[in-house]
Amino acid sequence: MTVVHQAAPRERASWPRQVGVIPTRAQSFQHRAEVEQLRAVVDGGGTAVLCQVLTGTGGVGKTQLAADYARAAWGSGGVDVLVWITASTRSAVVFGYAQAGVEVLGADPGGREQAARLFLAWLEPKPGARPCRWLVVLDDLADPAGLRGLWPPPALRAEPSSPPAAGTPP
Repeated sequence: MTVVHQAAPRERASWPRQVGVIPTRAQSFQHRAEVEQLRAVVDGGGTAVLCQVLTGTGGVGKTQLAADYARAAWGSGGVDVLVWITASTRSAVVFGYAQAGVEVLGADPGGREQAARLFLAWLEPKPGARPCRWLVVLDDLADPAGLRGLWPPPALRAEPSSPPAAGTPP
């Protein structure tokens, strides 16, 4: 006798949607020029949203810079879907994408790899589809090469005055 358990189909979530927890602002956080530089690079008025990598030794405030940007983008309504992943291992990234797949798309929570792939595919720009403004933060990433196949795809941003153009991740 074979017993098959099947979950009922889950509903897709409405936007806006946040998956993961943005770290709280450090008590000693000081607004710095780098915060404005990050915003300028990411929000530079173009139509492509590209990957922005923050590098530096531990304790210099990379997470706080990214968290400040994410809080500002979320608070202003600048993104529809925000995913924050502590990306210390490849499996943590897969888990984070899978959680996003479950929460945003209603993917089956039992199939972690499949839910992660489904979420990454959903991020791909689709001609004629309503664009989703998304932000994925991969925090604490030690080995970018270890994420081969797990980088978010190029994204499109809707701009009222010009057509969207595709960007390229690293």
